[in-house]
This record gives sequence, structure tokens and C-alpha cells, in this order.
Amino acid sequence: MDDSSGVFHRTIQAVHDRLSLNSLNQKVISGNIANLNTPGYRAKETAFEEALRESIEEQTLRLVRSRGQHLDPGDVSKARNSPQLVETGPVDLDTEMMKLAKNSVEYSYMVAMLNKKFTMLRQAIAE
Repeated sequence: MDDSSGVFHRTIQAVHDRLSLNSLNQKVISGNIANLNTPGYRAKETAFEEALRESIEEQTLRLVRSRGQHLDPGDVSKARNSPQLVETGPVDLDTEMMKLAKNSVEYSYMVAMLNKKFTMLRQAIAE
């Protein structure tokens, strides 16, 4: 394989990862909404997005393994398979519906980007 196929593969992998995160978010948000009236239930969300947002804002990504129980910073595949959920407080229906709408739009956008990538590949093969 040449370098261009590596770039193409990384793009597909990035879209795949984002779609997987959107699917997980869908499950978590749906669970929050389903438990709206459950006494003592605390809303949950994935912790990955907040950590990513902070690292982008700081423009640094510090991967440090300070304890033996921490995931190895070099083992990305293991980190992808173990998302962390954090409690955010009581379930607020308006907030959850907003998250659900945002997640749906992001998912649709990523599917459109994936379709665009495959269309470009088909065009390149046809020419």
C-alpha cells in the first residue's frame, strides 16, 4: 500500500470511530430519558467528549499513565473499547432531548461524509 491508501484508511477509521461514539451516546441518552421518573437515577454521559474538548481548547493532549490501572497511552484500541460514563445529575428532559437532537445531526453528518468518501473512491476507480 502506498501513503494515499493509509490516509484514506485513517479517514474511514475516524468516521467509523465517530459513528461508534454517536451510537453509544444514543444508547446513553435513551437510557437517561427512559429513566426520567426513576427515583434516585442520575443522568449519565460519555466522558470522552469532555476530555477531547478540553484537550482541543488547550491544544495539547497529555497522555500519562500515572497508575497501573490506567490504560496504556500507546494502546488506542483498548481505550476505544472501554468508554467511561460519568453521572451529571438529575435527568432534565429538555437537556436530554437537546443532546439527542445534536447526536442525531452529528450521526447524519458523519454518514453523509462517509458516503461522500465512497463516492469519491468510485469516481477515482471509474476514471
